[in-house]
Amino acid sequence: MRDKWILILGIPILGFLMPMIFNKFSIDFLFNEGYRNTVMSIATTIAIWLGIRSIVIYLWHHYPWEKNPIKHLIYEIILVFSYTMLIGFLNYIIYQYTSFVEMEENLDLGISITITLLITFFITSLHEAWFFFNQWNISLVKAQTLEKENIISQYETLKTQINPHFLFNTLNTITILIEESPQMAVKYVGKTADFLRGILSMKDKEVIKLEEEMGMIETFFDLQKERYGQNLHVDIKLSPASLLKNIPPLALQMLIENAIKHNIISAEKPLYIQISDEDARVLSVSNNLQKKKQENLSNGIGLQNIQKRYSFLSDSKIEIIENEQVFKVTLPLLKNS
Repeated sequence: MRDKWILILGIPILGFLMPMIFNKFSIDFLFNEGYRNTVMSIATTIAIWLGIRSIVIYLWHHYPWEKNPIKHLIYEIILVFSYTMLIGFLNYIIYQYTSFVEMEENLDLGISITITLLITFFITSLHEAWFFFNQWNISLVKAQTLEKENIISQYETLKTQINPHFLFNTLNTITILIEESPQMAVKYVGKTADFLRGILSMKDKEVIKLEEEMGMIETFFDLQKERYGQNLHVDIKLSPASLLKNIPPLALQMLIENAIKHNIISAEKPLYIQISDEDARVLSVSNNLQKKKQENLSNGIGLQNIQKRYSFLSDSKIEIIENEQVFKVTLPLLKNS
């Protein structure tokens, strides 16, 4: 039970306190004729304390409170009372039939029994409380472990959505390119394979440096330029301090994918995407809003994925601003661990 300090402190204190109580806290008595009573008191305290402790441990193992509270209480009262009476009887024999200690003639037996029982139940309560604390602590650790495992499981599930999300969008692009320019489609597939290798290298990471993410973004824009040419523009304004901060892997890429997927991109309506920071605290991705027809819109898995991953990694929330002209998402930059 890891209660050694309760035993180390409790037994001597009660062992010295008992004869002091019964002899009206007489210091002379304690250091003269009372030393034998003190030895006897310490021996009795050890017997009672260790016996009560064993009873509590036995009952917790065989009749735990959460499963058998009534049995635990009834058996505890019976066993503790019986054990106390047994120790009291043995004490009486020693006092009555040995000369080691002398029984006080004016000692009130009722008061003696009452005090002994009170001390016994105090010891019982102390160990019950200690056991309750240990069980609560164990339950807390288990709950935290389960919660952590659940969070890890959810986070891993979220990360598995990233590659399908990218692949779905990429296959759509390849399908369109095959119709428009088969040679460009072949070139696009080769570059996509190289890009996917980079994505796979990030699959086991919870966070990466923004600088590393931006390297992927540049490759990603190169891919998109194969299809959209000068109809797609990107403006990057990031400070060196921001590049050293962390973000969830591919969060920025998913935002740019969504911007490209959900907006019209043409010579008449070019798409402008801006990536900027603010005091190395947040990263903003914004684009001019020119939505495609409603039937082409997705179910929002990419944005939901980013929101959920941030909820696991930080108390900071992402912000989404949308009006008739602009769609903007602000991502908190995470500190280095």
